[in-house]
Amino acid sequence: MKQYIHATIASTIAWAGNIYDLLLLTYVYPELMRAFSLNYLLISVLFALGLIGRVIGGFAFGKYADSIGRKPVLLLGTGGYAAFQGVLAFSPNALLLFASRFLEGVFMGAQWTAGTVIAYEQAPQSMKGVVTGIVQTGYGIGYALTGVTYLAFLPTIEESWRYFLLVGSLPLLVVPYAHLKVKESKVTSTGTAKVKYKDYLPVLIRATAGMSGMFVAYFCFFGNYETVEEKFFGISPSTVGEILTVANVVLALSFLLFGRLADYVGKSRLIYAGLVTLTVSTPFAIPLFLPHDSLSVLIGTSVYSFSDGFWPLMPLLIAEAVPMEVRGALAGLSYNIGGLVGGLADVALGVVDSLYGLSALVNAMFALQFVAILVVFVSVITWPKSGTRVA
Repeated sequence: MKQYIHATIASTIAWAGNIYDLLLLTYVYPELMRAFSLNYLLISVLFALGLIGRVIGGFAFGKYADSIGRKPVLLLGTGGYAAFQGVLAFSPNALLLFASRFLEGVFMGAQWTAGTVIAYEQAPQSMKGVVTGIVQTGYGIGYALTGVTYLAFLPTIEESWRYFLLVGSLPLLVVPYAHLKVKESKVTSTGTAKVKYKDYLPVLIRATAGMSGMFVAYFCFFGNYETVEEKFFGISPSTVGEILTVANVVLALSFLLFGRLADYVGKSRLIYAGLVTLTVSTPFAIPLFLPHDSLSVLIGTSVYSFSDGFWPLMPLLIAEAVPMEVRGALAGLSYNIGGLVGGLADVALGVVDSLYGLSALVNAMFALQFVAILVVFVSVITWPKSGTRVA
């Protein structure tokens, strides 16, 4: 089996586990609030702590991956986030719960930074787009599996929620495979000259803005999806789980399609197409002014998820615009700052819900979608034309 295939498999599974663990606790917010005496705002902070950790881990481990190698960071990141998910699941108090979530986030940032880059670098030039798309399908796969797991645990979730969270430690199993089968990327050196990150500031600013817009839209939507669809629109928990499972299978397939098309069609054009369908599908996925029966919401949420298929194209734009020796750090920093901004927006929604109630939360979610879409559009349309294309 060709080397890049092992790198792609390991990175995809590790990324699926990463997203699985990031989002799994959103299904048991009521259980966590009850067990640790938390309100909705503190629950939002708990979610955001993982994203804050990702920023720190993404940049710190990204620099390490650029100087030492991608593989050890991939192994450490995957093993680290899976281990701390186990600690989180059986935390005896709120302090350890919050601390383990933050540390889990640090290792999540490390995994994404190394995994995405090592798969991209080892792929043949003609397949870099599709390989990046395959790795990003891990996002949809991971999220879809959270829905499957939730449906399996749903009858006993009030008693078994700790075991539900413990399933997130399973990515530990991919570490031995990656250790044995994945080879290190051959990172070229620029010699003894110190890398000047400020030289790539135009790319970093736009990449971070684009990532931030993507995450604000995504986390504000899916971070509150179960609460809003069940409590505001009256859809049953089992139906919500089924909708999320279908929608995220669609998301995974969309990543593949957009990644493959990126090898033949301009990436910016594909991103614009995704933004258009996001705009059209939002009123159906958050049906404030339209019928909110289960079928309509399923279709709207699935189209929304399909539209998010342009996500792999943002890391591709970054990878093509900067040299290898800064690729890991800059990709990790922009991606995880974007995730942090998305998390902070989600915390802000938690404040809105605490102060003004569920109806205000739904309206704020709806408005933020369009602001976020506009930010992504501006970041792409102003993307630096003089970026260095690197194979």
